[in-house]
Amino acid sequence: MLQEDLEALPKSELIRQIEELNFRQNSSQSTGACLRTLAKILFAGLIVSIPFRYRTVLLEIYIPPIYRDYTDVLFFTSDLFLLATLAVWAGSFLSDRRKLKFGPVFLTVPILLLPLIGLLSTPLSVAGNISLYNTIRLILLVGLYFYVLNEIRSLNELVIPVGIQVFIQSTIAIGQVLRQTSIGLRFLGELDLNPEMSGISVVYADGVRSLRAYGLSDHPNILGGSLALGLLFLMIVYPRLVSSWKLVFTGLFALGSLALLLTFSRSAWLAFAFGAALLIFLQVKNHLRQPLTHQLSLLLSTAVVLVPFIWYYAPLVGTRLNYRGSFNQIPQEQQAIGERTLLIQSANEIFARHPFTGVGLAAFPVALMQARPQFPVDYQPAHFVLLEVAAETGIFGGLVYFFLMVAPWLVLWLNRRKIVFSIPLIGVTSLLLAVTVIGFFDYYTWLLAPGRLWQWLIWGLWGAIYTVSLPGGEP
Repeated sequence: MLQEDLEALPKSELIRQIEELNFRQNSSQSTGACLRTLAKILFAGLIVSIPFRYRTVLLEIYIPPIYRDYTDVLFFTSDLFLLATLAVWAGSFLSDRRKLKFGPVFLTVPILLLPLIGLLSTPLSVAGNISLYNTIRLILLVGLYFYVLNEIRSLNELVIPVGIQVFIQSTIAIGQVLRQTSIGLRFLGELDLNPEMSGISVVYADGVRSLRAYGLSDHPNILGGSLALGLLFLMIVYPRLVSSWKLVFTGLFALGSLALLLTFSRSAWLAFAFGAALLIFLQVKNHLRQPLTHQLSLLLSTAVVLVPFIWYYAPLVGTRLNYRGSFNQIPQEQQAIGERTLLIQSANEIFARHPFTGVGLAAFPVALMQARPQFPVDYQPAHFVLLEVAAETGIFGGLVYFFLMVAPWLVLWLNRRKIVFSIPLIGVTSLLLAVTVIGFFDYYTWLLAPGRLWQWLIWGLWGAIYTVSLPGGEP
């Protein structure tokens, strides 16, 4: 019938309608392309803002004496960029009707299950409003995962925003440690820092309390994790930079490395060390000697810059590394180690009491306060992500997260003979190891906004690059 109608039209009218159809199609594609470009700009802003603590309190859920960031409904600078990125990206899909990539099933399915598990934990949660709020956050993070999976084609696309993030945070962090106080950026969310104040994170040596670097983040460990992942990312892409940019990024890498040192974050140091070691090992194993040469040169030049600072801060570094038994002799280190041990023991007890339902997504501090009204340390999550997930969401949630942790490594091993171990795959796998290491010593990759953004971003990058690394993988 359609063919008969077309044949009945005058030739000029037929041509006009075809041209009008082509125009609409081209206009739709152009709109979609513009929206995708805008989404990438907003996504760059998201990456820059990941460590920023600047926030607005949307709803106060104050449960003293629990730290309010564990209970209040907060809206961070990064949330603004995340929501804008996802909204504009959704608009681009409506414009050009592209097909959504699902990614590796073994990665995407458990990621989709996480917010569902959070939602199911809400009715039985000891703090249902907190669990519901965090479930909404997990839904948005699933959106971030799919955005990265579908839109980021190369790690090189993230070089500039990651570099800006490292530069901003490092410059401020170094200034804070040199001055031993905040540097007057309260309007950007900088905390009021004084090493003599209770609650401010310091490192202690030779009778002196020394301020740890915060940058514009909430805690030195959060800043350290962001710097470790950012520096590892820069190390991965460094060999592909044009010569004129290599000198700039060498200076940036040295600056970020100094800031990482001054966070005195053991988990961040370990994350970078393990990630860099895996990066080097896999490149040697796969005979990728040219990028390795550039990376080793970068590390060597940075080490030369850092040596005087490591020498100067050696007593403080030694304190954090248990030199001369500092964990047993210095009260602050005793407290830090003892606190983590006590929290892990308490998480085990709470999980044993609620093995199937958990206490509710992100509700562990409330459950801990109810279980231990006379607790000797601050109410906070256990510093081990897998245990924290299990305590909050029950054994099923713990198993899903455990599967997410091990599945990529198992799949890489099983498919090692047919996977193309390219520099991007090796690089993003080293990032995956680094963020996983953080989760063994701290909880913020599961609970707090900066850590969550890094975790879901890296999952998305890994899924996208793994897919194209398989034989016949779709680019």
